[in-house]
Amino acid sequence: MSTALPAYEPVRGGGLHPDDLDEPFSPPHTAGPGGGPLFVPPRFPGLGGDEAIRQSYASSQVSLAGAQSYATADYDSVHGLAFNAQHHAGSPSLSSLPPQGHNLGSPLLPTEPYRDDPYRAAGEAPGAIPLSPVGTGAGTGSHTTLAGSGQGFREFPEKRDYYGSPRQKTQKKLWATILVLLGIVAVVAAVGLPVYIFVVKPSQNKSSDATSDNTGSGTGNGPDVGGGGGPTTNPGKPTNNVVITGGDGSKVTTDNGTTFTYTNKFGGYWYFDPEDPFNNGARAQSWSPALNETWDWNNDRVRGVNLGGWLNTEPFISPALYEKYYPNAVDEYTLSQQMAADVAGGGLKQLEDHYATFITEEDFAMIAGAGLNWVRLPLPFWAIETWDGEPFLEGVAWTYFLKAVQWARKYGIRINLDFHAVPGSQNGWNHSGRLGRPNFLYGVMGLANADRTLDYLRILIQFISQPQYKDVVPMLGLINEAFTPDLGDYEMNSFYLKAHDLLRGITGTGAGNGPILSIHDGFTGAAPWAGKFPGSDRLALDIHPYFAFGEQSSAPMSQQALRACQTWAPGTNSSFGTFGITAAGEFSNAINDCGLYVNGVGIGTRWEGTFPGWTQPAVGNCSVWTNYKAYTDQAKADMKLFAMASMDALV
Repeated sequence: MSTALPAYEPVRGGGLHPDDLDEPFSPPHTAGPGGGPLFVPPRFPGLGGDEAIRQSYASSQVSLAGAQSYATADYDSVHGLAFNAQHHAGSPSLSSLPPQGHNLGSPLLPTEPYRDDPYRAAGEAPGAIPLSPVGTGAGTGSHTTLAGSGQGFREFPEKRDYYGSPRQKTQKKLWATILVLLGIVAVVAAVGLPVYIFVVKPSQNKSSDATSDNTGSGTGNGPDVGGGGGPTTNPGKPTNNVVITGGDGSKVTTDNGTTFTYTNKFGGYWYFDPEDPFNNGARAQSWSPALNETWDWNNDRVRGVNLGGWLNTEPFISPALYEKYYPNAVDEYTLSQQMAADVAGGGLKQLEDHYATFITEEDFAMIAGAGLNWVRLPLPFWAIETWDGEPFLEGVAWTYFLKAVQWARKYGIRINLDFHAVPGSQNGWNHSGRLGRPNFLYGVMGLANADRTLDYLRILIQFISQPQYKDVVPMLGLINEAFTPDLGDYEMNSFYLKAHDLLRGITGTGAGNGPILSIHDGFTGAAPWAGKFPGSDRLALDIHPYFAFGEQSSAPMSQQALRACQTWAPGTNSSFGTFGITAAGEFSNAINDCGLYVNGVGIGTRWEGTFPGWTQPAVGNCSVWTNYKAYTDQAKADMKLFAMASMDALV
């Protein structure tokens, strides 16, 4: 799985282009006329040259009258990789921008260094670490604004304030600063030394035999400092009584000042030093490698949980958001519209309130304490940006993604970052952001949305491949549950090849060069993927086995454990040998589709025979399953057995 790829220079910066579309499909890494693997057109009557279409958001709600075919359209006008200035009111085309501005929409070339912000302002110090994935806002700080575009470089200032990344300065200013600092040092020495010798030091000597409550609270069953692969500290560095690590029973102080007791009976310990915020010394459990140790896919076992419904809301995971606007809110698109119109009820700020409370730092501590060592974190494209006409809350989820990275680092948890909702919708289901028909590789804006998706993947991989993030986010899910029966196996394979070569062109190949790239099985199961993508670099297969959405079994829960072993284990076990790393990115303890909004807002259930188009008779009443307070001890034991069998079957 780590075989090096042949050299490949992405055609036109790695984006899709009409000249590449009419060529026959090439096997993996077989060069086409452009020198690289070919991206093929979707199986639909391509229409998309109309100017109104090019300026529309990723939607099928556009007029097709007079539209010319993709083969002859000026595709570059919609091909401008995600941040095409024409999609912002008053912005000129990219071709009219100065050279430094034209790079705004171009992929990072393999020879360029990683940085947090692929759209770094002109003159910004190479070491600066802005927070936003797409730059800072117009007029922010000392950033340069694109000439005439009205589009500046967005960033969230808190990270720059926190880490204090310096800017480049002239030599004159630098020497002036040094002289000022020397003067301050002289004054401090003249005043401070006598105070310390005659006042502070005697006071410290008197209390040297006392133990600080804060210091004691951090020891718990934590690591032996400097040994066993745990975090190390500088003995000469003053700690100011700041507790930076602890094990079971230690007290944790969060960034908002609240405290809780860390419970971890499995030998795990947390670690966070404000003076060394990128330290990866934390360990989730004794059997899980610390973040600064290598994960061994042959021996280390993934025990993970999804953080679904947090940054990418879904009606059945976070129903309270949707119940308020029932029946008009059926996905995050319509939810955002309803919230934006409800100014008195909090507007779109309701979503940020949800982000701030649905998952918190203490949840990450509890995940480690429960024996889990990975989280799968769904992230939508609007965490990066939105285009005109898209109602989503733009960019705010990115702030909480960074909080998740910080919390995961603190508790030794690895993140599988899953690109959960892409422009246009990859499956037409509510968790993709918009319910309806897919408009990714399919439909009027299918190709443009695929191109836009490639650019967001590029942004994500540039960000998480940086040294300070790569050990915390070692896996990237390219697209969640792309519905291959609609999109086409042929088309999706071509997209994955294009994404693989673009992303590996940025990170390089081989262990340590960027994250593992995870691709969903497209609802075909693991078997058809055997032997696909030979010569690719660190691809993993993501499977999502569910019993809930198929035939509804009336067998008691006590018998369901055997069903999991018989149904799931054979395919998973064989896929490790025929494809490579295979993991269940999602599975559930649900054996039926009972539950509020499980199938969608206002949609019935198969279990009760009310699901649209379901022809089989009802099996029972859902109240037996939804009334969890009435579960007996035996019922809970049976569910636990099913969960354990499922996990055994999927590794």
